[in-house]
Amino acid sequence: METTKLKIKIIPLGGLGEIGANTMALEIDDEIIIIDCGLGFPDESLIGVDILIPDFTYLKNNQSKIKALILTHAHEDHIGAVPYLLKQVTVPKILSARLTNGLLEHKLIEHDLVKASTLINVEAKEFHELSSNFGVKFIASTHSVADAFSLIIKTPLGLIIHTGDFKFDYTPIDGKQYDFDSLIEAGNTDLLLLMSDSTNIERDGYTPSESVIKPRFEEIFLKARERIIATTFASNIHRMSQVLSVAQAFNRKVAILGRSMLKYASIARDLGYINYPDSLMVSLNDLPQIPKNEQVILTTGSQGEPLAALNRMAQAEHKQVKITPGDTVIFSATPIPGNERLVANTINGLFYHGAQVIYGKKSGIHVSGHASKSEQRLMLEMTKPKFFIPIHGEYRMLIKHAQLARECGVEHNNVLVLENGDVLEMDKDSAKIVDKVPSHKHFIEGNRSSDVDISVINERKILMEDGVINLAFVFNHKNELIADPQIKMRGLILPRNKTQANFQVELANYIKGNINRIDKSKLNDSDLKETLKSLIEDFFENEVKSQPLKQIHIHKLNY
Repeated sequence: METTKLKIKIIPLGGLGEIGANTMALEIDDEIIIIDCGLGFPDESLIGVDILIPDFTYLKNNQSKIKALILTHAHEDHIGAVPYLLKQVTVPKILSARLTNGLLEHKLIEHDLVKASTLINVEAKEFHELSSNFGVKFIASTHSVADAFSLIIKTPLGLIIHTGDFKFDYTPIDGKQYDFDSLIEAGNTDLLLLMSDSTNIERDGYTPSESVIKPRFEEIFLKARERIIATTFASNIHRMSQVLSVAQAFNRKVAILGRSMLKYASIARDLGYINYPDSLMVSLNDLPQIPKNEQVILTTGSQGEPLAALNRMAQAEHKQVKITPGDTVIFSATPIPGNERLVANTINGLFYHGAQVIYGKKSGIHVSGHASKSEQRLMLEMTKPKFFIPIHGEYRMLIKHAQLARECGVEHNNVLVLENGDVLEMDKDSAKIVDKVPSHKHFIEGNRSSDVDISVINERKILMEDGVINLAFVFNHKNELIADPQIKMRGLILPRNKTQANFQVELANYIKGNINRIDKSKLNDSDLKETLKSLIEDFFENEVKSQPLKQIHIHKLNY
């Protein structure tokens, strides 16, 4: 097909207008490649929900077009939903770094999907032909996890850059600097489209290097009188490596707690991303025999997760580790939006039990893995794209990144702020949204294979906020109420000066007085239940100003 007739479709399924769930499809003719497939993080309103996953309906409906999945790096919001995708869609091959694929393979084993797709390890600067319309060059990026990639995607209409998550770290821990040469080279070939990480657009200047953390760790270790407990994202291999290095320098033994932390540490060591002597590590059972001033515990719980080891310590519920005065706890992470309250509760609990807790932006023990505004400007100036799409961020971040692109010379109409589910169709000269595909999130609880329905979540909210009321009614064959309704209530806050017994009598009298005025002879059971529900709602609206969850049971007698 002539390139003048070709169209490229850009279809974000997650990661726009939100933090997490980063998933993007690119389509030309009958070929689709997918970039990242991440999970999202629920806020406190989604009671009982553990993770969010994108809607894969569009990919399921276009199964035959899928040629490959490309993963930019090993964070959960970029790879965490892959097992859920592979349960619904066949993906011929998955391409990523050894570390990313190593962690992904572990996930696939847990989900019994180890043979669901071919995992291909790639190195920086490698080019892979994916199909007749798509090829991709993997270029070294710097982020808060080892072996992150930005992508230069070759298409018949021109080059596309997808930055993945990035920052410009000039002194990275592993010495692997961002591949600026490839960015500039792509920019000098009339780059068609840049899709760039927007997360830190609201921060001026440059994001500090990961290497600034180590001196601060050394200072904390020097001052700590007794045990040190450190928490960070399990996937932050560089941060973990720095904790282990400083612990070794201060002759402290390290115990790792938490399933995900143990998994990441083991895989990263097996693949050569972190190195430490066997003598550095001890088990949790060994700690009582080691003086506290020679201990370091590296643990999960940086997001205040209720079941994580650190939170259980903060609540004095951990069976083996009890927080005592003299402990120093290092929170080397910032809360994911929505987790602020959970993190604050954990920190409060640690303080309550006597620990010194080092946390927050001013503590110097965490730096972001995302580019700040000056780096985002530099990305735009180096690549000089014709079209620009801000990705990876809440809606205000996308808007501000779009404004920056226009300041950097991208034509106003060529800057495109998309929403999840938009189908953007573009050629060499124009781009417009032509369709919308399903993009709502699916709620996953625990290890369930199916998602949780929104109605269940709504019922949980009502139970938490307004309680539940059970009502049983007995009607004859003419739909006449022949006995007082039986009422049971739990979790309701009643008006002042009213006992539960008095309140139930008032409710029963209200229902009887109103139901008897209605001609019910032609109502079926469903209509009768809705009528009762409406009466109960009216009563609660007038008397309590709340609406508990209502469970209505109707018993019919044949006389």
